[in-house]
Amino acid sequence: MRSRKLYLVLIAILLVFFVIVFLIFGVGTFVKRNQEATIIVGNATVWKYENKKWYSITNTESLQKLDWQKYEVFVDNKRLGDYYLWKDDQWYLFDSKQNGVNYTGKLIAYEANYDLKVSSFEEDDHMDQNLISSILVERNISPDQNLTSASHVAFDFDSDGVLEDFYLITNAFDMDNVTDVNFAIVFMVKNNETYLLYDSVHSGSNYNACKPFFNSFLDVDQDKVYELLLSCGRYSVEDQLDMLYQYIDGEFKIVISNQ
Repeated sequence: MRSRKLYLVLIAILLVFFVIVFLIFGVGTFVKRNQEATIIVGNATVWKYENKKWYSITNTESLQKLDWQKYEVFVDNKRLGDYYLWKDDQWYLFDSKQNGVNYTGKLIAYEANYDLKVSSFEEDDHMDQNLISSILVERNISPDQNLTSASHVAFDFDSDGVLEDFYLITNAFDMDNVTDVNFAIVFMVKNNETYLLYDSVHSGSNYNACKPFFNSFLDVDQDKVYELLLSCGRYSVEDQLDMLYQYIDGEFKIVISNQ
């Protein structure tokens, strides 16, 4: 009888142990495996994130199902609030009484079964000219090139307490100067190492270029490592190119784009 009680006590202890382990490790894994989010970027991009996979929503029927759903809305990476969205030539915002809400700026909206973090950031002109010159020279581009856009963002994308440096340089749409080469380069510097994100160098008309800009930093999968939403405007083309970069195995990779 005593051995049977001891046996039952051991089983109970093991059950409690496995329950605790599951609560500590298993619940988080289960939640992440079942994360679902619909992310709207501007007027041309709708992405679905489900079970760690990405999908583009493009067909009319699927897009119509998103109408009059409530989304958490950000404009220029600042939270505007929870609103209902409806799509025509663009996304329109409505409050709970179906009153239209005006907004001006870059729109990001999402609906998810978890908290998706969108972070604000500041661009500045603190450019490392020696570094930029070396980046250009490596591509046989004169460092004296006129830049139509040059931007720097200091942002701790991996939450390690240290700011990384994100740079963007381009001569796209330089209509005042005739150039032999058109370029758009985006890179990050971390621990004195350079990580390329976007590297477009080609000859030909400036009209064929794509002018990138930092759109947003957002943590899609709650791993405390931010994804970078990099967008690119094209001459005489209304819809921008949107690319979502994720830091995977020590480098930035595009996990989804709207092309």
